[in-house]
Amino acid sequence: MKAILGYRWLLSATVAIALLAPGTAFAKDYTVAILQSLSGPTAFVGVAVKDGATLAAEELNNQQFLGAGNTLKILIGDDGADRGQVVTMMQQYAADSDVLLVMGPTAGPIAVAGMAVANDRKLPTISTTNSLAALQVGPWGFIMTSPAAVAIPSIAGYTVEKLKAKACATVHIVDNEAHVTLQKLFEDYVVARGVKIVAREGIKGTDSDFAALATKITAMDDIDCLYLGALAPQAANVVRQLRQAGLDPKVRIVGTNALASPDLLSKGGTAVEGVYFMADWAPGGNSDDGRKFVDAYKAKFSNLPENWNAMGYSVMRVIATALKNAGAQPTRESVREALTKTKDVPVVVGRGLYSMDADRIPHYGMSVLMVKDGKFVVAP
Repeated sequence: MKAILGYRWLLSATVAIALLAPGTAFAKDYTVAILQSLSGPTAFVGVAVKDGATLAAEELNNQQFLGAGNTLKILIGDDGADRGQVVTMMQQYAADSDVLLVMGPTAGPIAVAGMAVANDRKLPTISTTNSLAALQVGPWGFIMTSPAAVAIPSIAGYTVEKLKAKACATVHIVDNEAHVTLQKLFEDYVVARGVKIVAREGIKGTDSDFAALATKITAMDDIDCLYLGALAPQAANVVRQLRQAGLDPKVRIVGTNALASPDLLSKGGTAVEGVYFMADWAPGGNSDDGRKFVDAYKAKFSNLPENWNAMGYSVMRVIATALKNAGAQPTRESVREALTKTKDVPVVVGRGLYSMDADRIPHYGMSVLMVKDGKFVVAP
């Protein structure tokens, strides 16, 4: 009995000493769930965001960004681009008191469903989408990327001022609110500056046969611009069929950051040469931090980063900054409050600084890229 009591005393003393030891007394995990489309039609975005975010988390932990001994702990989940799956995953994260924030879901329609759970359970959630509908659900939701009204002037302005467009046709996905909004804002911007919209053509996100559409557009001899609002794999297919149908080379094709994926190049081949689009990330980086990110990403993944890698990397740094500013014992409420005060966080996208305005809208600036010699380059 004495031996048992002595063992218990020794164990208690050991625990007490460990708790008092420098560097371990208050060491804790800051848990963030990365919930992205790792499967399904938007996996090309979700996987890239996840890879960039996990690289950032590793670097932040190596730097002890959250304090000596503290760890940014990452949980990874697949939203499957499916509403039911998103709701289930969000409920699981909400029930786990260790989870301080969810980075996701990926796409607009399912993001809104995820935000509904987040607001009901008071769990800070920052989705990849730029849809304002995700913000309108309630105060616990945030978006990673600049919404259409903030982003579209970059490519619309380039279309008018640099490409000197006079008459445009538009093709965009009609069963996705984000693409509908982007098309409308693009049209409003260019029309206000004297550009004529000759035709508006709608497609569905699941369409793959564009032969009739391509024939119709190539028959238009009065356009010098085509706005294309679709995800990169589908957009590449549209462009290929337009080229096969004999689209006049004078027609400049422009699009949104949905085109900023290697899928545009791999699936479009030489057909997408000369396509212009707005992007969060300038290839190769436009700052010392951007170039360091390129080196680190290439060392880890053996290939160069693209738009959504850079976006995930940048937003994880925004999240870590909010966690750091949320107090010594951060709660979901203090993390949400810290996110609303995000200002000038160094990132590798846009102009290099990331801020949230009073309406939780992110601002960081956009670049205009083009496909040249099979690569994405900054447009002249």
